[in-house]
Amino acid sequence: MRIGLIVVVLLLSTQVQAGGYYNPSIDTYDPATGLYYKSVESEKKSGFLSSGGRAITNLYIYNPLTGEGKVLFPKKQDFQIIALSFETAVENGEVKFHSDYAAPIKNNNNIELREPKSKMLILTREIESEKETFYFAKKDGSEMEKVKTISASDDWHVDVKNSVVRVVRQVGSEIKIESFRW
Repeated sequence: MRIGLIVVVLLLSTQVQAGGYYNPSIDTYDPATGLYYKSVESEKKSGFLSSGGRAITNLYIYNPLTGEGKVLFPKKQDFQIIALSFETAVENGEVKFHSDYAAPIKNNNNIELREPKSKMLILTREIESEKETFYFAKKDGSEMEKVKTISASDDWHVDVKNSVVRVVRQVGSEIKIESFRW
């Protein structure tokens, strides 16, 4: 009985330390365009060793110059937004990204001075299948395209220097790498 209680306490403390009670949120402006981004959130289901809380189900994009805003995805989607990334500046040989709910960024050094890209990367996770899908859109939400669907167990990152998103998958003892333009 005592060992069981210790195991439960350890599991719960690990959940807290690992960010199990972290509620993600997007609440940022893009300094390059002036657009404002706010997460649309809903209650997340809780389960064994998960805390419930809030999940990002859409993204509201507001243009302060026109006073108009819109949601990025049509309503009634069965997924959560798990990453949003867009460039905000290029300074001192490095691309700066917004910091609210960003993607893993790698190979981000010795970048030539240029304007930030005018698009954003959105990654969603289907609630039932846990498949993850990459979308690209202009920063104002227009011209959105579904780019690639991967497994939730795949690793991925933005390779800034080569301007690609790289998906890394281990199959048995082999590593498979797939890249697509960013």
